Formats: sequence, structure tokens, C-alpha cells
Amino acid sequence: MKTKKIITSILLILTIGFIYTGCKKKEDPKPANATAATDNATADNAFAGIWKEISTVTDSSSTLRSSSSSLSACASATITPFDYPVTWPKTVVINFGTTNCLGADYNNRRGIITAVFSGPYQDSATVITITLTNYYHNDYHVEGTQTITNMGHVSNGHLVYNVVVNNAIVTHPTNGKQSTWNTNQNREYYAGYNTYFNIFDDVYLITGTANGVSADGGAYNLTINTALRVNVGCHWIVSGTFTLTLADYPNYPIGFDYGSGTCDGNATATMNGTTYNVVMQ
Repeated sequence: MKTKKIITSILLILTIGFIYTGCKKKEDPKPANATAATDNATADNAFAGIWKEISTVTDSSSTLRSSSSSLSACASATITPFDYPVTWPKTVVINFGTTNCLGADYNNRRGIITAVFSGPYQDSATVITITLTNYYHNDYHVEGTQTITNMGHVSNGHLVYNVVVNNAIVTHPTNGKQSTWNTNQNREYYAGYNTYFNIFDDVYLITGTANGVSADGGAYNLTINTALRVNVGCHWIVSGTFTLTLADYPNYPIGFDYGSGTCDGNATATMNGTTYNVVMQ
């Protein structure tokens, strides 16, 4: 969802869709670029990737592992105290080193992720607080705290986790410009929780909202309309829809649709009644 091709496609959509017609004396204001969409995508991708890495040392049996074959060879993980299930809270530290470490999801990371678990992953009311130290995602400097709370089971028996990020700061690797980002999401643990040592068949359904201020100073809001389906074993989000609205241009929301569930990288974006095909990288 957050790749360069998506960003390029959204920029193209806006360029095509927001052409000034000059037919009226007083025109409805129209956005000139998609910086907000770009910045939201970068932040969302970085924080989703942080939780993905934490998941490699916390499987669905609630076991914490001191190492994992799912981690990149250039990363290391430690757990303190490592006496499962006796002592809580526990601290998980994943260190990617000071040079870029390529992950299985084809994202580069460096720096340190620290996660403090108040209790086992599957226990209701467990809170996981994730902090970052000199952390970079694809060369973007990422700062902020991610808090994940186990909300218990919904009616179908699936666990739901509330995910909150407040006032995250993302710094561009070349121009140094900063954007801020906030989100409040619910992630339903939809499938894969019975295959204890295979995270790649895990499926999450994500609902919620996000907002932020882009590097050019433009505020925006994002609402997930139908749950985003994340198959951990797939490089892309496979289904779901969201709408992004720029605060200065409330009459020009951008709708995004990930498709019907196939792991194929195809999506669509809609603006002002016109739909455009998007190919995710």
C-alpha cells in the first residue's frame, strides 16, 4: 500500500483530476499535490513494519522467543527476563545495527525497536508499548511510540488489538523535511492463531482512522471504510477501502480500494467519480 508506485500513481491521479478549467469566476479550491497521501503512506508503512518485526519473536501461542528464523540475518533479538511464562513485564529488543538491514518484506531498517509486554500476547488487557532508538525505515528517520492493547475477543471469538500512535515524526532522508502522524486502529486477529510457529499464515483485519500534517504543512484525515485485510505472507494488502481527505480541500476526497482478496498488487483509486488503476510494487 505504501510503495513508490502507489505514491506515483496517486500523484498522477491528482495531476489529471485537478486540472483548472477556468470556466467560472470563482473556482472551488483544488489541491496542487499529494504530499499528504505520500507522507501518510510512509508513516503507515513504517509503523506496520515495526509491529511485523515484533511479531517474529511473539507467535500466536503467546511464546516469546529469544531468536527467530523469520528475523533478518543482520538483526538480533533479546528478551529480558527470558523465563516464560514466569515474570512479567518482559522487554523485547530487536537491534538492526547501524547500517541498513534488508527484511523479508524488502524494507530496509536500522536502529533499535524496544517492546515492553505487560503480559502474554493473547491475554486480555495486555499492553505492548513500543519505542524506537535511532530507528530508520527505508532511510526515513522514524520517531514515536506505538501502544498496542489486547481488547479481548469479539463475537466470532477472534482477538482484537487496539493500536495507537500519537505525534509520530517522520523525517525525509534527503531534504530533511518532517511530517507528523497519528492513528487509532483496531486489528482483528482473523486467522493463523492456531498454527503456533508459522507467522506467515496470520491474517489481520484493520479498521480505524489516521490523521497528520504533511511535510508541506497540509493537514489531512483518513478513514478506513471497509476493513483492510493484511495477509502476513503477502507483500501487499489484499482487500479493503479507505478515504483520504485534505483539510484544505474537503470537496475532493481520494478513495482507495485494494481489491477482492487476491495477492496480486492491483488496486484502484477514485477521485470525483473517476477511477484509476494502481499497480503496487
